[in-house]
Amino acid sequence: MDYALSLFEFNAVCAVLARELRAALINRYFQIFAALSLCGGLATAIFSEDAKAVAFFVVQMALYLVSLFALLAGVSSAQGERSEWQLMFAQPVPRATYVFSKFIGYFLIIVAVLLLLFLPAAFVGSRVSTIAVLYFETLLLAAVFLSLGLLAGFLARDRAQALIIAVTAWLLMLVGFDLFGLLAARLEIVQRVPDLWLSVLMLNPLDAFRIDALFSLEQIPAEAASKTPLAEWWIAHTGLWFILIAALWSAACLAIASRFLNRFEE
Repeated sequence: MDYALSLFEFNAVCAVLARELRAALINRYFQIFAALSLCGGLATAIFSEDAKAVAFFVVQMALYLVSLFALLAGVSSAQGERSEWQLMFAQPVPRATYVFSKFIGYFLIIVAVLLLLFLPAAFVGSRVSTIAVLYFETLLLAAVFLSLGLLAGFLARDRAQALIIAVTAWLLMLVGFDLFGLLAARLEIVQRVPDLWLSVLMLNPLDAFRIDALFSLEQIPAEAASKTPLAEWWIAHTGLWFILIAALWSAACLAIASRFLNRFEE
């Protein structure tokens, strides 16, 4: 990609970003996501018994609701204009710009929508610092699945195939990594090197988010998991590790999608 854009090209890039922002606002997945986030935020504020219950409920919403809808929004955005790719690619804009413009546009909408989920929790006795950290980490989790959805949408030949790929990847990350780790832990060779299967969990952004949230909310005593050097390091740096793994997943998905578009010919 040529980053030394002329003024005309820069204006074209800005136009692409503005176009993606408008598309994000009318995306049906985001409209449903916004409604569910508002309902979830209000339900958290009304029905949760204490501050810890509020935070725990928000974590569950992030794991299931935010990750899934960010994924579906990415797929929808990438597949929504597939029939127009030839015309889009003829414009004086690097192809990778479409990937990053879609990501930035939808991510900015997520920043606003998640306030509907998190703001009510800040007014019912929850520590503002705890809610702020959860909000920031949920944004990172959404970025991972938004970029993954864009990747699936660009790689697939049609919307149905893209949805199958994306949802399969989501289910694999939601339960597959844990199931693989549980089965692998039964093997004698893995029992001798427990850090081997622990590293599998660490590479999954959903597990990294879940573990960080549970330790932050004191749902798991730290001493209960400090059994290996890697586990001790992870427990001591769960927040840092999640930031790193989320950034790596997002960057990798966007880079692969950009590379695919640069080589795409139809």
